[in-house]
Amino acid sequence: MAILELHAVQKSFRSGFLGIRTPVLKGLDLSVEAGEVYGFLGHNGAGKSTTMKVILGLLKPDAGRIVVFGKEGAGRETRARIGYLGEEVGLYPHVNAVEALTLVGELCGMSRSQTRTRAHDLIEQVGLSDKRAVKIKHYSKGMRQRLGIATALMNDPELLLLDEPYSGLDPIGRKHLRELLVDLKRQGKTILMSSHIVPDVEAVCDRVGILSGGKLARLMNLHEVYAGETGEVEVTIAGVDRRRLQAVDYGGTELFSKEGLMILRCAGDRKLQNLIADVYSSQGHVIEVKPLRTRLEDVFVDAVREARAGEAPRGANEREAALTRR
Repeated sequence: MAILELHAVQKSFRSGFLGIRTPVLKGLDLSVEAGEVYGFLGHNGAGKSTTMKVILGLLKPDAGRIVVFGKEGAGRETRARIGYLGEEVGLYPHVNAVEALTLVGELCGMSRSQTRTRAHDLIEQVGLSDKRAVKIKHYSKGMRQRLGIATALMNDPELLLLDEPYSGLDPIGRKHLRELLVDLKRQGKTILMSSHIVPDVEAVCDRVGILSGGKLARLMNLHEVYAGETGEVEVTIAGVDRRRLQAVDYGGTELFSKEGLMILRCAGDRKLQNLIADVYSSQGHVIEVKPLRTRLEDVFVDAVREARAGEAPRGANEREAALTRR
């Protein structure tokens, strides 16, 4: 069942001295199913943040329909069931984490006891336990981002809209957030997560929509994509004379060979088992076995390139026509 649906949504903004309208969303169709983590990929300026603000009702679309929890638009009751992390985390600098979350909880209509319990639990979840009493003005960007994620979770939302949630996080913080998102999915939460960093999306998402040219340029189910892979692997081998090990014997190809180091590509479990057995029987070593799969990053780049190639001439003509009318 779809929890969130966008149908032919359009949004433009006036820009420049002449106030010419620049389209950002040009008939966007989007559907997010209950309980899934949906990755919303797009280059900088593609309209990811605009889409989320339109969903929340913070921006009014020029055209199209938005359905959230089966209701048109995002009214007060609907927004109470949504958690939102914007691209800019706005927090009062002179309060600490507990006080900031307590304020959010009270704005959500929670009781004081519920608020304080929930605040302490979330501070623990996002890894800020040792900083709970420190004023936010002393937080690093990554710490503010973690607290921003906690504010988005304060009302225990059914639907989470996360705009670039990994922004500013160090490697430990990124790993922590990945684990948190997986745990939220286990709890049955639905998550729409925007990003332009492909590995962050690939690590946790069920489906990925690529936004480019104001529309959904590509939609991919990652489980189906990876399940349909060829099973090819790259095997890095050391200590074996290449004359004793021929890639063709394993249904593969030789990619590299120099001074006792070889990289072979082969397909199929049986071929791989035979190759590894022959390497060790020849007193060699298997350094790495790397599965090969469709790279989401390549698909993303191709989709953006195709969309830009199709849009560039028409965009130039529109600007020219607008200036002529003036």
